[in-house]
Amino acid sequence: KRLQGLLRSVGINPERLHFYNLSAAMGPRWAEICNEFTEKINKLGPSPIWLARQKKKKTTGHDESGGGIDSPPILRA
Repeated sequence: KRLQGLLRSVGINPERLHFYNLSAAMGPRWAEICNEFTEKINKLGPSPIWLARQKKKKTTGHDESGGGIDSPPILRA
């Protein structure tokens, strides 16, 4: 709850973060979780952080973060 509030306060949808506790024997469940979360993130669209970086990059001509990320991640399961 605390982390969700923090994410909200910086403009990030808390649905972008989930924690799971699984054992190594739960491979099929892990795959399900990955597929479900990928679908959710794709529906939410690009991260507001990515969008802000792209906007800054367009106005300044470069990305000062040093991350080298030129496109939003596309999650595929």
